[in-house]
Amino acid sequence: MLIALAGQSQEYTIAKLKLFPDREEVLIKDVTVDSLGFIWFLTNGEIYRYDGYRSLDILKTIADQRLTDDMPQRILVDQQNRLWMAGNANLSYLDLKTWQVHAVDSALLPPVQDRTVVWIEQLPDSCVMVAYENGHLLLIRGDTQTRIDELYERGHVANNRVSPRCVAFWKGKYWVGTTAGSVLSIEATDPIHTRYHRLPGIDHIVNFLIAQEDALLLDVYEQGVFRFDAQEGLRVYTPDELFSLSNDKSYVLAQDGGMCIYADDESACLLDAGLGLQQQLSIPSMHRFNTTSITISRNEALLGTDEGIFVVYRKTDGLSQFIPTNAGANKSTRGIYIYPDGARFYGTYNGAGFVAPDGETVVLEDLKHAYVMLPMSDNELLIGTEGGMLKIFDRRRRRISDLRYTLSEAASNQYAFNLPTYVMSLAETETDYLIGSMGGLWLLNKESHRLDKYPLVSMEANGLDVQIRHIRLLPDSGLLLSTHLGLYEVRRGRVTKRYPQTGNIGVFKSVVVSDTIWLATQGNGMVAIDNAGHPLRTITTGEGLSNNLVYSLEYANGLFVAGTADGLNLVIGERVRRIGMPEGLSQSEFNSGASFWDEARQRMYVGGLMGYTVLDMTQPWFDRRHRLESYVTEIHTTSGASGAKSADYTWPYRGEDALELQPGQSLTGLYVGTPGNHRMNSEIRYLLNDGNWEPLELGQFISLIEPSPAGYRFQLETRSAAVTASRRMFTITKLPHFYETWWFNALVLLTVAGVIGGFFRYRENIQRNEKKMRIKIASDLHDEVGSSLTRIYFQADMLSAKHRELTDDKQLRQIANTSKQALLTMSDMVWSIDSRFDTVKDLLIRMKDYVYKLRDELDITYRFDVQGDQSARAVTQLVRQNLFLIFKEALTNAIKYGDGSEIIIELNFDRAIRLTLQNRYSGGNGPIIDQQGGCGLQNMQQRAARVGGEFSYTAESGVFRLELVVP
Repeated sequence: MLIALAGQSQEYTIAKLKLFPDREEVLIKDVTVDSLGFIWFLTNGEIYRYDGYRSLDILKTIADQRLTDDMPQRILVDQQNRLWMAGNANLSYLDLKTWQVHAVDSALLPPVQDRTVVWIEQLPDSCVMVAYENGHLLLIRGDTQTRIDELYERGHVANNRVSPRCVAFWKGKYWVGTTAGSVLSIEATDPIHTRYHRLPGIDHIVNFLIAQEDALLLDVYEQGVFRFDAQEGLRVYTPDELFSLSNDKSYVLAQDGGMCIYADDESACLLDAGLGLQQQLSIPSMHRFNTTSITISRNEALLGTDEGIFVVYRKTDGLSQFIPTNAGANKSTRGIYIYPDGARFYGTYNGAGFVAPDGETVVLEDLKHAYVMLPMSDNELLIGTEGGMLKIFDRRRRRISDLRYTLSEAASNQYAFNLPTYVMSLAETETDYLIGSMGGLWLLNKESHRLDKYPLVSMEANGLDVQIRHIRLLPDSGLLLSTHLGLYEVRRGRVTKRYPQTGNIGVFKSVVVSDTIWLATQGNGMVAIDNAGHPLRTITTGEGLSNNLVYSLEYANGLFVAGTADGLNLVIGERVRRIGMPEGLSQSEFNSGASFWDEARQRMYVGGLMGYTVLDMTQPWFDRRHRLESYVTEIHTTSGASGAKSADYTWPYRGEDALELQPGQSLTGLYVGTPGNHRMNSEIRYLLNDGNWEPLELGQFISLIEPSPAGYRFQLETRSAAVTASRRMFTITKLPHFYETWWFNALVLLTVAGVIGGFFRYRENIQRNEKKMRIKIASDLHDEVGSSLTRIYFQADMLSAKHRELTDDKQLRQIANTSKQALLTMSDMVWSIDSRFDTVKDLLIRMKDYVYKLRDELDITYRFDVQGDQSARAVTQLVRQNLFLIFKEALTNAIKYGDGSEIIIELNFDRAIRLTLQNRYSGGNGPIIDQQGGCGLQNMQQRAARVGGEFSYTAESGVFRLELVVP
């Protein structure tokens, strides 16, 4: 039996950053952190920014701005987001909001031969101090630089260099430790006021300074630690007996705010201001290289080593661990029981143990594989083991003993060689202990300790020959048994399988909440069923569960705690919160039968391969404090056919949320970073406009190659430990070429419309001029030619009347008739030319007038039917002239070759003009051309073709029918 201190909960954890995908080891010379939490580090000649996923080579991005070829030796990002780069020849800074490099005036720096830089630090009052090996100090406050030369001058006078080695801010002053065993104090508000403190008895290097409330602690090389204050001066200081600074190892000591940390090649130690040990962490390095630098930021410590960067950070609040102190590396656990007074009994594969309320630990190395515990009394604990059957632990005597029992007659006769040596679960009724084993369910009488197989009805005697992993007593005396084949219900000796209702799947535990039974299953995640076994709900990896193999399940304060094969999960309602290794979880795989809810202290114990994870259930596990934020870190674009490339690294520092792409420009890479993602598992996905969420994998970027001119709205979501994800929105607007703009299209449309309008106006003017000309020609013909013909007609007619007896009278009458006919023909021509008659109504009047005159002259019979609207319909001069001439020709033929019966004329004004003329004819059924005037039909066909019309005629049963259709 060994007595030791109990394993204590740990507040901090340590992790190594994956700076490059293909490099495990990176020599680190300096580390700094910007205002957003991005980590900057200096290697041999290169500066990188680590955004949580990838490292950006900074010097390549400013290659065209490099003032000299001087390589940076120290770096620092100050609170104004300026990256200070101190080399052995120059001092400059990169403005992260403009990505422009600015050099400090060389006159403010030491002589060029004395510019070997030692360190650059930002102090709590935001002042930046640069220290040079020759003793010069440069203070930078905002845009003001002040050089302090006192150490340099003292070294010059003494012909022995006094170099600055460390700095601390205390009592409104900057305190600088030197290689001469002295300290220089500088007034923060008036840096020209300095004081040099010689320290009696100290002649070695002051390596580190730690500021306490009322004193400074000085770590002096090979001389130890001293305490310095204004009243007592200097005296030796003895730190906590549990911790001392190494005398044979290289180490780094740093302090910032409330955090003080020591680191060497093996471990990092969290200290208080008095150098008292709070926690020691082993550095998970492979080669045990020295820690060369420590940067403290936001309650995290970044350790720079020759192997890479290690981060010391706080675990998630409420998360701790209980590690058994049993000897050996195997800390894999099984059952645990917490006594009402807070004492703990635990079982591991390397022995068991008891931890008293005062922390005293009794290690029980001989009790192997303690699987499950159940209190028998205030001091006795019944323990089921894997192979050793039942044991009893007496906490008063701190002693383990075998349980003494007797077998019932039935058990002795049937099961003497199949006893429950492998106990997996325990429960109790008023009279018996229920024992779940690898071979079924057993009863142990509390008074007589008589052991018997659990009674079942005869037909189901072997119905429970299965692995009983967990026993749940129901209020009505029924049992729920979780087995490797599923969930069984036992009631009045009868066995009913509740889950799954078909097939088999292992169940590790059941939890009853109201009228719902929740199951921890062997591959189906968390399953909820009703009392009849009908599935109600399933929670798997699709709903956020870390793994579908659920070993342990507890219910406390309205939420479930599920230990899986890969992580711990908290579930409340529809929300799932995963707790992983980055948050400080000491193990990823948990064991079955290894959980316990300590309601009195509101602590949840979940055992796994590396001890017990302990959750403080009073913590707000589902609040926003556990959210990580992501930022757009880089934007890469190409322009036009030339493919000219450009990049913008300033977005996260300028707080931009909108990007404009010029015409011809493409977004070739938009990168996203998540500061602090080493603290917890995170996932990033993005949404474009109203599309689907797409995951953004490690190193992946977003691109828009030759996008159409439009606005593209992105949502960036970071899912981490918090239930609600953090979201950022930004827009990318692709500007169009001038020919893709609305105003250009409008201008083109207006131009086309103007051209078309001009064309129609031009055509309208031509038509108007044509109409005027036609009117003029018609007027001139009517006035000049008409009057001449009229005079000829009247003169010939008068001469004929006077000289009827003369032999020339016949010629005079022919002249009169010819002039009269010419006058009528000219009248038709004038009418057809005059644009004032370009309407259907005038055409109809002309046609009726013509047929009316023929009736009077020739005494014909006709019927003229008109259909359709002809009041305002226009008709072209060509159509009007040819239609009228066809009408005259057809009417003349009907009179000339008809039998004198009624002539039927039909004129229809619909979409087209349809003229139909019908008459009976004499002469039998000879050829139609012979009967209708020969060339007249051909003339009518030619005229119809001129106006695009269709001309047809038929002669059947003595009826001649002619039809003209003009569209």
